[in-house]
Amino acid sequence: MKTKSACLTGVDQIEARQRELAVGPDEVLVKTHLAGICGQDKNLYHGIIPPSGGLNTEMRTAFAYPYFLGHEGGGTVVAVGGQVRGLSVGDRVISFGWIETLSEFFKGKEEDLQKVPEGMDMDLASLGEPIGCAVFSGLMSRIQFGDVVAVFGMGFAGQIMAQVAKAKGAWKVIGVDVVDGKLELAKKLGLDHAVNGAKEDPLQAVMAFTHGLGADVVVDMAGSADSVNLCTAAVKHNGIMVFYSWITQDITVNISRWHNNSLEVINTGLVHHGIMQRTLWTPLALRPVMQGQLQLEPLITHRFPISRVAEAFAVAANDPAAIKVVIDF
Repeated sequence: MKTKSACLTGVDQIEARQRELAVGPDEVLVKTHLAGICGQDKNLYHGIIPPSGGLNTEMRTAFAYPYFLGHEGGGTVVAVGGQVRGLSVGDRVISFGWIETLSEFFKGKEEDLQKVPEGMDMDLASLGEPIGCAVFSGLMSRIQFGDVVAVFGMGFAGQIMAQVAKAKGAWKVIGVDVVDGKLELAKKLGLDHAVNGAKEDPLQAVMAFTHGLGADVVVDMAGSADSVNLCTAAVKHNGIMVFYSWITQDITVNISRWHNNSLEVINTGLVHHGIMQRTLWTPLALRPVMQGQLQLEPLITHRFPISRVAEAFAVAANDPAAIKVVIDF
């Protein structure tokens, strides 16, 4: 069948391109409801490619132009191959794989997809992968009642993490970013203290707030060498450092402090634990969403049709106000 899909054609160049999709015997065809643009999509857009062209990562094919992309998305099953047993036509599903979801239709294997919880809003369900990953990170973060938590990076995932931290009983949550608009939105959604790292030293700000002790829990949601080292410096002795972001290049960190200060370092990537674990944990991660315990709709800041995908990526990559940019179908 024919479908229109987002296709990278060069650095900072993307277009909607028509192509053919053929569904194999072990594959599922999905009519897309909505697809999100994630941080790694923006990296690929800018020509920032993981080592080995992505083959040693979640990416299914070696990176080369033209490149079809997208992994955040959801929709309704419209066809299944003869070997598929767990999904049927009409099922609503969430993508959990690099299966080119920025497309009117996308296909994947059963293991790449997860059924939408009954009654879940499809806009949020279609963002079930990034939402589930962020909530899961909060659930696994060991944040306790009374903690001071510092979240470095107030994008989509960081905004969710801040809300989860408050819901788990954190006394104060400090958000660090370089964009005032993201910090202002986070404060409207419950953030206690906003620190603009472009205007003040974020480490000094965290230390001042904690009387020189450091935060009980720090979370890297920014995904850079600077943010990792800020987290390393800003956490208290015997504190918890939570990894979330995918950093695709080698970095240098002050690992001596991890040892000398007995830091507990937790990798909370939901999709990296394995398919069976993800299948079991995703419903738990999405339960607070279903129960209305998080404010997520305000985080979807921009919507575009696939015909305007170039504009969508330009906004996602360059507009400081953009938190989650989505393609509606």
